[in-house]
Amino acid sequence: MKNPFNNNPEPVPAASQLAVMPFLAAVEGFLNIGRAVPGLRITIHRTVNREGQLYLQQICGYVQKDRLDWQGKVGRTFPVSRGIMGAAFKDHHVWRTKKIASLTTLRSLLAKDIKKTKADDDPEKVAVSFLAVPLLGPSDEPVLILYADCNELNFFADNARVANVVAMGRGFCGMFDWMQVNPMLNLRNFPNQPGKFGAGKPTVYASVQESLTELQPPRFKSVVSFNYEAAAA
Repeated sequence: MKNPFNNNPEPVPAASQLAVMPFLAAVEGFLNIGRAVPGLRITIHRTVNREGQLYLQQICGYVQKDRLDWQGKVGRTFPVSRGIMGAAFKDHHVWRTKKIASLTTLRSLLAKDIKKTKADDDPEKVAVSFLAVPLLGPSDEPVLILYADCNELNFFADNARVANVVAMGRGFCGMFDWMQVNPMLNLRNFPNQPGKFGAGKPTVYASVQESLTELQPPRFKSVVSFNYEAAAA
């Protein structure tokens, strides 16, 4: 099912984009230790209110090795049920692609899931490994969803690798909790209005993706929304 909001991206404050890009670059650098992972790209989405309903909005472009793919990506909005990041939003757990025996098996399972969910992906071209890490607020509400994918089979099936990404997310949460209490000059995090979940059926690829219930996701202690803007002192 095509996303009706992709062609109508909404502006994201430059301060919010800049706030997440160094973190994503660090995650990208960690994941590429020793070699370049084929097709690896990372971004992050935030929860936003649009006409009383909650959606996920892509804060910045895709951080890739030595570059940022941002053209047409920044500000896109998605239903909170969208794919693996929607699954992470719903149950508040880390989601990833399972360990699959072969690429042939994965493509076959993907084709069935894509048909079932009526997604607009091509099973022969879609990435083969996915990761979604929710960054939760103090009341367990999803504030951000880190999303990554790549073209290496079983890349995110490595428990230690995923745990390290989650640990980096905890450090990110801790820093912004501190900044919430000790704000930088002319930089403010404006609150997001509460809302209902946006409509949309789940489109997670259930045959190949799984929830890591044993791994606690990163959590903010005081940050309930991520909407940083430059403001008058």
